[in-house]
Amino acid sequence: TTPDVFTVLNRFSGKGPDDSFYVRRECMHCNQPGCASACLVKALEKTKLGPVIYNKDRCMGCRYCMIACPFDMPKYQYDSPMPYVRKCTFCYERQKEGKQPACAEACPTGATFFGPKREILDIARGRVAKEPDKYFPRIYGEHEVGGTGWLFLLPKDFAPDKVGMPDNLGTTPYPELTAGFLYGVPLVFVLWPSLLFGLNYMIKGDEGRESEGGASHGQA
Repeated sequence: TTPDVFTVLNRFSGKGPDDSFYVRRECMHCNQPGCASACLVKALEKTKLGPVIYNKDRCMGCRYCMIACPFDMPKYQYDSPMPYVRKCTFCYERQKEGKQPACAEACPTGATFFGPKREILDIARGRVAKEPDKYFPRIYGEHEVGGTGWLFLLPKDFAPDKVGMPDNLGTTPYPELTAGFLYGVPLVFVLWPSLLFGLNYMIKGDEGRESEGGASHGQA
């Protein structure tokens, strides 16, 4: 993806020369998004409807979200004089109106469809159980980094890493891995300046008393 291309469709070769399939890549809209947890100003946030959205008016351009995303989805407008972070918003505005995301509505074959996650998982599990020789025996996105808003069924012999999807993410949500550090950041900014200011005050106080003591001795 790029700052101007939120969804890409990659073609992969299957077993035979005429056997190919396509895999989409876009923001996965994690249940507990690492990008949002890393954002110091809450420019990225997880909504109740599911999409992880971006508020450019809050963004300070730190790009921590880009580092925190396990799927490498947020992209920065480096070539723009007024750069922002850009990514798929899961058609948040359409969802607020009760509509499907545009990609699901436009799909003519049912390869992409939209609905409550529980229902989508039931459909995916049913397909895997019914045609075990057709699908890879795992629903990508069900457990990765605590679960995501997008779920994928892949062909039988194609593990996620063979189609460009990270396959070593674990099942722990990224915010849980960084929570201790992030909670410690405010303490560092509050306590350390206070401590250093106090030490500086004590040192200057001692220097002042030594100076006064020296002056008194000289007058004697």
